[in-house]
Amino acid sequence: MEIVLLLIAGVVIYFLYNTLQDYLKNSLHQNPQNTSFGFGNADNTPINFDNPYQVEDTWESKIKSNEFSILAAIIARVVWSDDKICPLEKQLLDEILSDMAAESKNPKLSKEELEEIVEKEKTPSVELDELCENYVALTKGEYKKRLKVVEFLFALAYADGKLEDSEQEQIIDIAAYFEIVNDDFNSIYNAFEKEYADEIEMDTQQARAIFDITDTNKLDKASLNEKYHALIKQTKQNIFDNKNINKSFQDTSLTRLKEIDKAYLILLDLAESQGQDVGKQEEGNESEGQDIKQDQSRKGWDF
Repeated sequence: MEIVLLLIAGVVIYFLYNTLQDYLKNSLHQNPQNTSFGFGNADNTPINFDNPYQVEDTWESKIKSNEFSILAAIIARVVWSDDKICPLEKQLLDEILSDMAAESKNPKLSKEELEEIVEKEKTPSVELDELCENYVALTKGEYKKRLKVVEFLFALAYADGKLEDSEQEQIIDIAAYFEIVNDDFNSIYNAFEKEYADEIEMDTQQARAIFDITDTNKLDKASLNEKYHALIKQTKQNIFDNKNINKSFQDTSLTRLKEIDKAYLILLDLAESQGQDVGKQEEGNESEGQDIKQDQSRKGWDF
């Protein structure tokens, strides 16, 4: 009986083996696209060379793709809320975008892309509450980071020396969406209000000293801009640096930033006035030269 069962099992195995061989030899079951490169699960969908990725990212998805792209769009709300941007505000914006690009773990998120987001968000494409909710979700457990962002927004808004109502409204809304505690918000608000209550008094000599320019140095607008950028970069606070997480702007950089900006505006006005004087002097010299040529030509006529 056992011999019969073994014979039957052998016949069955032989039959299955032959069936499998026939199946493998059947060209109808082979996919030349799959087997030519050895990838059995290759996608045989025809490629659309006009759009090889099939689905393009939308602008909204690009903004919401990263913690810093979202933050760039949020910052844009304060930047464009008063339809103007002063030199200090422009420099602070430039510096924080540089810090964000350096801090980002996404190698594709460059400073230029962050600048593009800020520029295009003059006309908002995503609701502020949605942006803030996404940012809160991405910074869960990082309350102090969001607090530093709110503090920076005040520095940005006060860059021209005055907090406009439109800027204040935007910052209040952002702080609320960021779930900032009232006491913390009021502390920042009061500190900036007190700091900017009085205008800095400064003369030309003090302004020159801040920019390390002697009386004999000729003031050049391009050189002033370069020095201004370097001083702001050296002085500003990187809000993403952990060593600054518990340090306020007043503790580290705010007063100095105000002094640099005041000195810059004084020296810029002086450079422009000197440039006008030089222009007038050159016009006078040119006119005098023409008179001399005319006199010389007249003398020639007298011979």
